[in-house]
Amino acid sequence: MKNMLEKVVGEIYDELLARDPGYCRCEQCRTDVLSKALNQARPKYSGGGPKGEAIAGFELQQDATRAALAVVLLDAMRRVAGSPRHAPSKEEKSQ
Repeated sequence: MKNMLEKVVGEIYDELLARDPGYCRCEQCRTDVLSKALNQARPKYSGGGPKGEAIAGFELQQDATRAALAVVLLDAMRRVAGSPRHAPSKEEKSQ
């Protein structure tokens, strides 16, 4: 059994990062954003073998589902950027 949402949320996060070159790309921020987003979204578990995974995967590839997940991720990104759990980078210190 696995949460099919984890892979899709990671993919969407990577797409959003590509559009925002100024966003922190450290592993701590990534983990924090994905954790917050996955805790906000309803899990999509699959335990039915390849057929169950295919059905769940299809549902998660729908535009409306991906857009809703992007909104959740953007909110998580905003919250993490507002209060990162790491020391400021050299660029952030100079601003």
